[in-house]
Amino acid sequence: MLPALIASLASPEVWLESALRDRFAQVTRWDIREVRAASVRETLTPERYELGHVGSRTLVLVHGRSPQGREILQQRWFEVSAYQPAVVTLQTLYARTELSAQMLSVMPIDLMGQSCTPLTDPAAAVGFRILEARREGEALCASMLAPVPAVQRGTTVSVTVRVGAVALVTEAVARSDARVGERLSLYRASDHTYFFGVVSAPGEVQIK
Repeated sequence: MLPALIASLASPEVWLESALRDRFAQVTRWDIREVRAASVRETLTPERYELGHVGSRTLVLVHGRSPQGREILQQRWFEVSAYQPAVVTLQTLYARTELSAQMLSVMPIDLMGQSCTPLTDPAAAVGFRILEARREGEALCASMLAPVPAVQRGTTVSVTVRVGAVALVTEAVARSDARVGERLSLYRASDHTYFFGVVSAPGEVQIK
């Protein structure tokens, strides 16, 4: 036990990978190399390591003692890449695009290079639309998705006008997105009129 402990303390890279594996269980491959190494580093016997900032540049604080027994604290920076399967786009997608299974795939990506936690199952994104444009091969996160509204701006919807027991049906173009129960502005090209209605179902608007 003691020789193994001493061996791991002699290598901050080994300790760092072990600490990161505990935190990121889905990662399948790690690439770790030290950066910003000091040209002259004071000799010390490590006693414990402490994890600092975690990211593409990760900090390890090395607590130890000099040959004379003096306490020493060293900062060691490491460049870290952590690859795990994640949902990525197979083509460039513009904001407000409704996602289909054909637009997505699962590929290994560097988790440390992401600003959010990527999705791992394409089914979690299919049927949603993206809030921001994504280039081919970029990862998708849950924070980038929103439900498709019942009525989308620029689409033609069925408009039912009710007057007592009489119902008239026409068509108009939605001028904004809206969910069921929300009021929205509509435009009818046949007579160039603008009016308001309330979304009653996907693609349907009522005026009472």
